[in-house]
Amino acid sequence: MTTQLQPRHYWPAGSQVHKFGGTSLADASRFKAVAAIIKQQQLSECWVVVSAPGKTTDQLCALLELADSPSALSRAIEQLGQSLQQLVMNTLTGAWADEVLAQLQSWLAALPTQIQTGQQVDALALGESLSALLLSRLLRQLGVGADWLDSRHFLTVEHHQIRWDESEQRLQAQRGNGIQIVTGFIARDPAGNSLTLGRNGSDYSATILGRLIQAEQVHIWTDVDAIYSGDPRRLTAAIPYRQVSWRQACLLAQLGNPVLHARTLAPLQNSQTRLEVRSSFQPERSGCQIVPQQDCTASFVTDLSKVVLLSVHDTHGYDADWLARELHQPVIELSHTAEGHLWLVPQAVASKAVQLLAELDVHAVHDTQPYYAVAWLKPKQAQREDLPADVQACIHALQPLHVYQTKVLAIWLFDTELSTMSLSELHDCCTQPRPSIQIIVAGTGNVGAEFLKLLPGHQQKIGIKARLEVAALFNSRQMLFAPELESLDVEGILQQAEPLQHQALLAYIAQLDSPKVLIDLTPSQQLAERYPEFITAGCHIISANKQGVTLPQSQYQAIVQQLADHQLQWLSNTTVGAGLPVQRTIQELLSCGDRIQRISGIFSGTLSWLLCKYDGSTPFSELLLQAKELGYTEPDPREDLSGRDVQRKLLVLARELGLSLDLEHIKLTPLLPETMAGASWDAFWQQRADFDALMQATVQQAQQQQQVLRYTGELEITAAGVRAEVKLVAVSADNALAGIQPCDNIFVIHSEWYQDTGLVIQGPGAGRTVTAGGVHADLAHLVRQFVVEKPCTQTELLLERQS
Repeated sequence: MTTQLQPRHYWPAGSQVHKFGGTSLADASRFKAVAAIIKQQQLSECWVVVSAPGKTTDQLCALLELADSPSALSRAIEQLGQSLQQLVMNTLTGAWADEVLAQLQSWLAALPTQIQTGQQVDALALGESLSALLLSRLLRQLGVGADWLDSRHFLTVEHHQIRWDESEQRLQAQRGNGIQIVTGFIARDPAGNSLTLGRNGSDYSATILGRLIQAEQVHIWTDVDAIYSGDPRRLTAAIPYRQVSWRQACLLAQLGNPVLHARTLAPLQNSQTRLEVRSSFQPERSGCQIVPQQDCTASFVTDLSKVVLLSVHDTHGYDADWLARELHQPVIELSHTAEGHLWLVPQAVASKAVQLLAELDVHAVHDTQPYYAVAWLKPKQAQREDLPADVQACIHALQPLHVYQTKVLAIWLFDTELSTMSLSELHDCCTQPRPSIQIIVAGTGNVGAEFLKLLPGHQQKIGIKARLEVAALFNSRQMLFAPELESLDVEGILQQAEPLQHQALLAYIAQLDSPKVLIDLTPSQQLAERYPEFITAGCHIISANKQGVTLPQSQYQAIVQQLADHQLQWLSNTTVGAGLPVQRTIQELLSCGDRIQRISGIFSGTLSWLLCKYDGSTPFSELLLQAKELGYTEPDPREDLSGRDVQRKLLVLARELGLSLDLEHIKLTPLLPETMAGASWDAFWQQRADFDALMQATVQQAQQQQQVLRYTGELEITAAGVRAEVKLVAVSADNALAGIQPCDNIFVIHSEWYQDTGLVIQGPGAGRTVTAGGVHADLAHLVRQFVVEKPCTQTELLLERQS
């Protein structure tokens, strides 16, 4: 019967326990490194728990198999003695070494009798005893007060239960002066017989001791400085976590994690003692703390080879945790129903498990087929019954034989072990969740509606790499936060909207997780002037709105600088040419070292359509009315005829080249003379005959020269300076500008690399679909900045085929 520890004995505040395993004590250099770590702690109350040196326990276990062969046993003990004596002589000098060697010789001499008379545990205790004695004498040799303590002198265990009060009282009586080096792994039963705490029992010893002395902190020193998302020896992308919640740590332990073990955590559950895993090979680095929070975002993938299914009927109250303690092996509960339980156990102990349960009148049977198991311990954000799409696609490609899952755990059973590549792919899907990009859409007109319509296809295309979430939608009058955009129908969505309140919108955006991006699909200068507020809220900017890129130079540069200060980006490739890759081509040429000398072309889809259709046979104003009815023009077509749109686009290209220009530096000759503009569209329409006559005369003059009319922009950089102009020109039939289709834009780039024959980019330069598509291209470019690009995996290929 176990009793609960009562804090009636006084233990000094600030006590710490440090545990060092066999890897940390593998040879003389490691013993010295551990001694240095202990000295650096500079603690008056320091307890140290040690495992056997290196592989000593394995060697002692091998001796037990030689009990019936005295000659072979003698030779094996001699070989073991030689290696351990060498360890002592390499660690200590003079009288210190002589003392330890004498004690070691005594322990070695007792081994044959212990092994042949069934005192196996006493034989196995040699390893921990030597570590404790050797380390204490090394510390003394270094001038540090230390002594060693055999844990069998105080730690009493009955049927896997710690007798806390009895152990605490005995520990108080055994306590010496200075640093106490305590043997791990071993204890005694109430009758005084030696017993072990099982494999990895030294970790358990450390947390038991931590609870007994009410330690402030327990450090588990090992060969890693963190708890990784997967086995770092197999998975190069394994993530080191500096914090893991108690709940996750317990689940990891149940799954057989090599760093944490279920019994290790049990003594400290609900205590004030902090547990930390640290690396004895890199003691200067901080470790991984086990914290009480339940909402850690850590995610883990662990695997077990050669496990079998164990079907258990009425358990009579004996659960998987009980069986794991009895077997000293992981036992995982997969499911339970009224008919019974299904557990997963290592194949090597399956028969023993059935036997143990049978002795308790619990009927169990295990499969003969061994499986390879992979378990995913989910982060908080993925805790639901179904699997995320990317994980589901990965698992579908790997084709497991059985799947078991809850909200917090998924386990897949395979007939053969996964390759490192396949396991790495699954690990990456599970532990490196897709970044979620928060999208704030400004503008609900034609382009805004088309952008949302195209969004599901874009999401499907990049689905395994990132998640696109529309966090807010607004226009000049209304706003809607985190809308449910299942239909992506703007008209339906706006029925749920509320009046626009700009400060409320910015406050909402500021609290969104990054990355986030404002997508400006409006023609609003007022919104463009407020870009700094969105940047302060943490937004990247994608703009189809030319107003921002053509603000006065001082405002424009202030925005550019603010973006740089916040390490944010501004993409505006649809402000010129809609979906045509004009600016991106310029960026690539400049980044490769080319020098652009001249850019010319037709930048207005509306004027392109009008002048391609106009041959003088129909009054120009009638074509203008047709274009207005087709939706090709601005609501007031005079804005198109003013040429200001082309002037702005030329300024955009100038700023792309790094030129410090403003609109007034670009000479503008409107297609519609200002004297004919009139006070309103209706007034102009009444006087349209004068404009028709002017255009008739202009086209006839061009036709006489076998030329056609085109409205162009041209930017030229020379040694004398920059020349920028927007005007109507007449070009010959063999000119690249003459052969375009109605609505086409064309850009001719002359550079050092493209001098004689310019680089031509031509295609539709207007329209809701191409503009929305260009915005999505900018978004894809931005998404790539948030995603670590890797070679295409099988899962990505599968999703590609599905899409």
